[in-house]
Amino acid sequence: MAILGTTTLAILSGLFALGVFLIIAAFAVPTVMGRRVIEEDGKTRIGSFAEARVLSAMAADLGRMIDREKGDLDQLLIKSGYVYETPEEYYARRIYGSIIVAAAAGVLGVFLGLGFLITAALLTGGLLYGFTTPARTVQKAIKKRRERIQDEMGFGLEQLVNLLNTGTSLSDALSQMGDFGLFGRICDTVSSGMQTSKPIDSIIRDVEHSVPAPGQLKEFLGLVKQSQVGGQVQVGAMQTMARMLRQRLSNRIMEKGGQAKVKATLVNTLIIVLASLIIVGVPGVHLFMSIGFF
Repeated sequence: MAILGTTTLAILSGLFALGVFLIIAAFAVPTVMGRRVIEEDGKTRIGSFAEARVLSAMAADLGRMIDREKGDLDQLLIKSGYVYETPEEYYARRIYGSIIVAAAAGVLGVFLGLGFLITAALLTGGLLYGFTTPARTVQKAIKKRRERIQDEMGFGLEQLVNLLNTGTSLSDALSQMGDFGLFGRICDTVSSGMQTSKPIDSIIRDVEHSVPAPGQLKEFLGLVKQSQVGGQVQVGAMQTMARMLRQRLSNRIMEKGGQAKVKATLVNTLIIVLASLIIVGVPGVHLFMSIGFF
């Protein structure tokens, strides 16, 4: 009988959680998503909800974050450095991530006997958390790459300025920046485009579509464009930008060091407090028990 009650609880909780999940999904889908017109082989048809990537639209509404990178899934995967190789892998991770986390939450609720509503809430939370995890993973990868570009630019721009001061052309100087990681690859992309007489606007557009471009990178690309249009390389502006980015990196390192110091202090304090409670508290409790205090 107890097994039947547990099974019923699990089934009802799961159905309730799925219902809440679908309700949220229904309201998260923009109405225009179901009215897409697709042309194939000279024929026109109305796109289905699945083809409109309803799940992607729902994730965009559910997973809003501060400084969240915008764009379609293919573009976000490119900017993240392909943290997921394909959109198919991204969606697959959403599906089995939702199932695994929801199942774990449901088992926990049933095992602890938390009741129908709490177990259903845990299941719903598990579904939503597992579903949005890939989106958060992509955004974290994009943020990490953006910070990496900023860190590399501080030293890369200094080297670029040194090369320009020796009389090296901008295109050749950019091609020699390969030792500066992701920023170096960006410089190589710009240099290759310039050597093939590719329009500078097209070069900048390709770069901004391939990486999460921070404001400093956009300013740098603007300086490159200005040098191509005006014929004069803005060495002074690049040098100022390099100095500011190195200072930013120094400040961030100091901030992280300060945070680590605070955490270490808290841990040490907690250990001291626990040790004091054990040393003083255990004999005290034993004393009170011996005199019949409790």
